[in-house]
This record gives sequence, structure tokens and C-alpha cells, in this order.
Amino acid sequence: MKLLISAGEASGDLHGARLLSALRRERPDLQAFGMGGERLAEAGLERVLASESLSVVGISEVFEKLPALRAALKRLDAEARQRRPDAAILIDFPDFHSLLSRRLARARIPIVYYVPPQVWAWRAARARTIARRARRILTLFPFEPAIFQRVGGDAVCVGHPIVEDVRQGLAAPSPLPAKTRRRLVLLPGSRSAELVRHWEAMAEGAARLGRRFDLELVAMRAPGLSESLFPGAAERGIRIVASGLHSLLASADLAFVASGTATLEAALCGTPMVVGYRTSAFSHAIARALVRLQWISLVNIVAGRKVVTELLQDSLSPGNLEREGAVLLESPEAAATMKAELARVAAELGPPGASQRAADEILAALRRSSGLTTDVFPLAR
Repeated sequence: MKLLISAGEASGDLHGARLLSALRRERPDLQAFGMGGERLAEAGLERVLASESLSVVGISEVFEKLPALRAALKRLDAEARQRRPDAAILIDFPDFHSLLSRRLARARIPIVYYVPPQVWAWRAARARTIARRARRILTLFPFEPAIFQRVGGDAVCVGHPIVEDVRQGLAAPSPLPAKTRRRLVLLPGSRSAELVRHWEAMAEGAARLGRRFDLELVAMRAPGLSESLFPGAAERGIRIVASGLHSLLASADLAFVASGTATLEAALCGTPMVVGYRTSAFSHAIARALVRLQWISLVNIVAGRKVVTELLQDSLSPGNLEREGAVLLESPEAAATMKAELARVAAELGPPGASQRAADEILAALRRSSGLTTDVFPLAR
């Protein structure tokens, strides 16, 4: 079996690596090529393109990467036409993969979407295009399949791989000794651009709460980020750590979290949180015009209601973070209520094993493909 796998950002690289490992457990003969990061390469992907150089944050930043994105699109299209994979698995990275899927469909290469575009947030009309092009659509959230099924798509929810991440992370040793004071954890983002926009507000808000409530302050440094992106941490009494995220979150009484998958990780760890996010003024203006959601944090989106406070753009300030954090630190009832809501969100993400379920669905879809026989795709296990 030969597959094209394409993932454009760090989260997609992680999801893709776990998916490829699960696929290779079922089909040891599987060959995979395409675009990805270091994790996919370690899982056995022959990288014709490294995804690290294409990662972008926000809408305005896309324009800076256009030449590289065009070159990547052309290269993947050429490789697919030359190698003729049995299927292409497209993971997240929605705008790029929208263009790539059109080319692959013209080349009559079966397409599987894993982590499809968030059509429920941006462009609902795209659901019809995805449904038409994709052999199978594998979603992370339980409300997504119905959106694609209504327009004729073959979609199924396999659950969120982050559940497995958190379970494994909670079993790992904590990077810190047992706490003697209440703990506030800062997750200011996984990209340097996010650190630049979030750090000062989060650090100062945390420092104020630390003095007010005698808190231990800890910030998580994501892989690849320099400690120089955390100015003034020592002066504010903030310790920087680079491992043990989930055990750290599980021990926290409060977290400041940059909106994204990290909010789901905090929910799975049962950590009361305040969510914040800033992007460029241009990206924010475009998003306000296009995004149809009341909330931006995945916790609130999955819950379908406000569970956590969101502080966006100029609202992400030290004073607002201090005020919202104090509510959760001063009121055990408010913290307990949020924890109960977070447990309900965690249950919506499904049980562990999402990557294996995704692999099984892909193999099943390819077995059903017209023109492909069970000699090519024998039953798994």
C-alpha cells in the first residue's frame, strides 16, 4: 500500500504521526510520502516537503508565505501524479488542502480528510465541496459528521487524539516537586508570534495574582521556543518549564491558556482556566467579518455554551486576567462548577484510541473503493 500524507502544522504533524503508526501496525508493508514535520518523519513518512517552514498564524501572515505555499502545492501535485498513491490523507491545514484536494481529485486519487476544515466556523459552503471530493471524512468532534452528511458526505467521528496524549502525560512524572502553595500555570502559546502577543499580559496578570494569593507561578515553554521569549519571568517569580504539561495542568488551581488545543488539554486535566488570544489587527478584522461563532475557545464550542471566560485582543490585559482569575481563586464554588463543566466537555472528546479508530476507518474506506480488491486491501487483523 502506498499513501500520500500531508500535514502542514505542528498539531497536524502529531496527529499524522500517530495515524501513520497505527496504519503501519495494520499494514507493515505500507509506504508513505508527502509533507509533514519531524514526528511524521520519525513515524516513517518519506518527506518530500518539510512542513515547518510553512506554518502560519492568522490571516495576514499567509501572504508572507504565499511563494512557499505555491511551491509546496506544485511539488505535492507532481509527486502524487508520478507515484500514483492508493489514497491521499489530508490532515488539517484547510486552505492549502482545499487547493491540493482539487488537484488530487482531477488526478483521480482517492482522498481521505482527517481533521477536516472547520466549516462550522468559517465557510459552510465548503462542506459540500469536501463531501464531493473525499472518500471518507474523519472528524474529531461529535457534532461535525452531521454537517457533512447533510450534503452527502461519508463522515464519522473518531474522537480526539489529544485524549490519548493527556492520558499518557498524566502518567509521566511531574517536572516540579509537590506543591506547597496554590499553583497558577501559564500556557501563552506554542509559536513565537503568540508569545510576543500574549506573554506580557499573562505574565503581569499572573504576577499580580501571585502577590495577592501567594501563588506558585509556572509557565510552559513549548518545544522549539527560546527562553528569551519570556522576558521578566524571573523578576516576576515565574518558573519556566519545558516538559510535563499534563501533570502540571492537573496540579494547577488555575491556568491562563492561549486559545487552541491547549484549552482541551486543560479541560481533560480538569483545570479551571481563563482563555486569551490576540492576533494581528488585520487578521482580527477579517475573522470578525467571516467567523460565525459566538466563541473561539474549543472548550466553549464543544460545550455549546460559555464554560470559560474568553479575553480577546485588547481585552487580554493584566487587569482583566487578574479579575477573572480572582473569581476562580476566591470562590471554591465557581471553580467546582467550572470543573464539572470541563468534565462534560472531556466526555464529548471520546475515549482513548482515536488514531487507531481513524486508521481502521481509512482501511475500511479503501477496501470499499471501486476498483480496489481485498487482495490489495485485506481485512485488518
